[in-house]
Amino acid sequence: MRGVIELSQIDTIAEFIGSDHPAFSLQFWPTETPKANIIYLPPFGEEMNRCRSMVASQARWFARQGSSCTILDYFGTGESHGEFEDASLEIWRENIANAIQRVRERSDVPITLWGLRLGALIAFDCISRQSTAVNKLLLWQPVTSGKLFLTQMLRQRTASLMQAGKEAETTEQMKNALAAGETIEVAGFKLGGVLATGIDRLTLAASSASPGTTIFWLEHCNDESSDLNMKTSKAIAELRENGVTVAVDTFVGEPVWQLHKRGECGNLLEKTRALSL
Repeated sequence: MRGVIELSQIDTIAEFIGSDHPAFSLQFWPTETPKANIIYLPPFGEEMNRCRSMVASQARWFARQGSSCTILDYFGTGESHGEFEDASLEIWRENIANAIQRVRERSDVPITLWGLRLGALIAFDCISRQSTAVNKLLLWQPVTSGKLFLTQMLRQRTASLMQAGKEAETTEQMKNALAAGETIEVAGFKLGGVLATGIDRLTLAASSASPGTTIFWLEHCNDESSDLNMKTSKAIAELRENGVTVAVDTFVGEPVWQLHKRGECGNLLEKTRALSL
């Protein structure tokens, strides 16, 4: 599937990328040669849907400023082929590698990976694995530990079971079931053991980051005077000690990924648009 629409000096392309595990992409291209290619990696589950409108708005802005922007739906998510329960982190890495190759074929300019929440952690994971250089990372409210993130997701399932008057499972029981190859429903999505294991192993390890990589890190705070939380501060300090350039800023407003409706965080967009990407 491929279509091109002229929209305010932007070419909008919708196409599937890859043959083995096709991933849907929505691409916004400036009509002139882009100065950079930005690839967006979405968060987990319903967070992706809640943020889709805001992300599309930012992607179009990037294109109007002269950078292409590709919004990627991993295999088994969004408009892509496959079922969520059949997805794996390895397949998603393949989707990202194919997207990088696809945009480079059209314009061989610097690459920025832009990730939100779990997508930010996956973007970080990619810089230690891609043979194709990624020049910059734009991280929106990044998850810093896959293990902690998975535990939080499983606790949500426990809470849902209790609210429904059903027998609650412990986090350990659910992890054992996933490790045995079972599929369980988490936040409305059927999570398979292979993907769960991949997420559990993700970590923001400073040693895996190239010293030449520039990271733009935007973190949500309740108010402008709030400090970064301890885990975030520690992760950023370790990256800097390893020679990685990290430009960190905070934003305030609604945490759109948590809302039960689509929304927009104006301060996040404002801070993003002030960056030198």
